Amino acid sequence: MATLEIPRQLADFTVLGKLGVGGNGTFYLAVPPVRLGLATDRVVLKVFSGVCSDDAYRRGVRELRAFAAVASPYLAALYDAILQGRFMYAMEYFPLGSLASPTRPLGRDERLAAIADAARGVHALHEAGIAHANITPSSIMVTEAGGKISDLGLARVLAADEPITSFAQPGAVQYMDPALLAGDLPSRATDIWSVGACLHRALSDEGVYGEVPDAQPLLAIRAALSTPPRLSEKLSDEERTLVADCLALAGSRPATALEVAERIDALRGR
Repeated sequence: MATLEIPRQLADFTVLGKLGVGGNGTFYLAVPPVRLGLATDRVVLKVFSGVCSDDAYRRGVRELRAFAAVASPYLAALYDAILQGRFMYAMEYFPLGSLASPTRPLGRDERLAAIADAARGVHALHEAGIAHANITPSSIMVTEAGGKISDLGLARVLAADEPITSFAQPGAVQYMDPALLAGDLPSRATDIWSVGACLHRALSDEGVYGEVPDAQPLLAIRAALSTPPRLSEKLSDEERTLVADCLALAGSRPATALEVAERIDALRGR
């Protein structure tokens, strides 16, 4: 099967290579244009799948501006948003990759540090009245000091008139609170569920629903709606307790993502 050619230019960004596909779009490594006045010569461009309307573009830009306005060292920097048939935005490049695809093997404490810092970024969003709604290992970026959260859940915003089951990615379903699939709105509680599911994957290399079939999205969604999460036998008692608390019924979960971050910190070195 022929592979699609990587574009040399996307808007006025010079594309250096393809980083991967996920979260309803394709990620490219690119050189930013001079007009942005950035101190860095590398950014990541996320290009969303499908044609984007002007209204959807305005919704997406509004969400990105709100994200960018939150002051936190644990949020990935956003640089630009563009509409050229498809919606795309430029954000900070992380040479170490994401928790899902790190560029080198990560130790247990490094994985925990990345998730704890991402949870701090999520808490900052919550305090600003924003739910992330797309917390997966792919949106938890790895830094030398810990991590940052990126890739705000814009798929829901861009497709505001469609049910979430129409654009939920199979691989992301296992990190999504089943309440979202049943029609609830993103919230502190649903994001905390997602942090717990990411923590489970990082500690056990297993999903809370086992391995979700990427090629069969309806089966993935059905499994999430009909199967209770199952915690791995690889987890220690402390790890199991924290993950179980995050996945508990809404109202019984930790009150804030910051509390989750602090409890993850307590697991490091144990």
